Amino acid sequence: MMPTTSGMKGGGYYDANSSAQRSALEAFLPWLEASIPGLVISSDCQTPIGILDVGSSEGGNAIYAMNRLISTLRCCSSQSIWVFFNDLPTNDFNHLFLNLSCDDDDLTLSHTNIFPGAISGTAFDRLVPDRTLHISTTFNAIGWLEKEPDSAIPHYILPMEPGLLAPRDGVYVTESEQEPFRLQAANDLHRYYATRSQELVTGGKLLVQVFGRNNCFSTSNGIYDVLSDAILDCVEGGLLPRKVYEDLIFPIYFRTIEELSAPIQTDEHLSQAFHVEKAESREVPVPFNLVFADTGDELIWARSYCGFLRAFTETILASALPGNMSISSALDKIYGQVEQRLVSNPARYEFHYISVGLLLTRL
Repeated sequence: MMPTTSGMKGGGYYDANSSAQRSALEAFLPWLEASIPGLVISSDCQTPIGILDVGSSEGGNAIYAMNRLISTLRCCSSQSIWVFFNDLPTNDFNHLFLNLSCDDDDLTLSHTNIFPGAISGTAFDRLVPDRTLHISTTFNAIGWLEKEPDSAIPHYILPMEPGLLAPRDGVYVTESEQEPFRLQAANDLHRYYATRSQELVTGGKLLVQVFGRNNCFSTSNGIYDVLSDAILDCVEGGLLPRKVYEDLIFPIYFRTIEELSAPIQTDEHLSQAFHVEKAESREVPVPFNLVFADTGDELIWARSYCGFLRAFTETILASALPGNMSISSALDKIYGQVEQRLVSNPARYEFHYISVGLLLTRL
């Protein structure tokens, strides 16, 4: 099965434009840090502590998070630690390895007896042997669908409702169009919990954090509205054929906290495998929004916002563009239009980062 995305924009671009994602993981990482003293760790010095991060991308945020966990673990144990970083085979692992060898204190796994490694593969399949992990994490990753349903969404680019602040004639998604994606997201999440349940030791911890939605906002609002508008502007200006917009789907689902918890609550095997320690939905601070509120500089805000958006949308957008045009030039024009729209109408594309998280214990 081919993944629905080849990954984030590489060459260090994602790391440089993912401060919002770090803010989202920061909201829930203390849960896991506080739980570490209660981990049951074998006294056998030949048995290493296993940690797996799923969806590590270029490593900037993942290594930062793992460093914090290792520092807490070192207060409890001096045993060797395996730290596995996972992402798709098409991920920029070169940049991840460069991060692991750099001099940045946030990125260097500086404690002794730490052995990092990389594992390529989908988040929804088995990644390590049975009962080898004490901790497993995923941050801002499992909202991406494993498989794109055979369902057209010709009037929007996302299988979620457009934001209420950015209405545009002819832009909408029906309930029937959304339903196959909702079902795919539910199946993906069930597989994710089932595979992690096999990999974790009894008493092991699973921290799941991902972008989502609440009763007021969806993390999709604003960001996909401005990209949709920019692409339609290019269609209307003759740069792109209308078919590009009609065929383009970003295969992402933004879950509520209830949807994130549902498999553990409703599936007999998963409810016997995991205990829910904590579950919460939070709106987290977005660095470029904070700067904008402080300075009022629309241009700086728009550039940061656009960089954030481009980091996780460019690869899918590039694959949807016709092969007979200059892809790089077309991308620059589309994202240039994104910036222009953000500068001219910030209120239309207001962005709220809703982060949903669970801390689970393997029974």
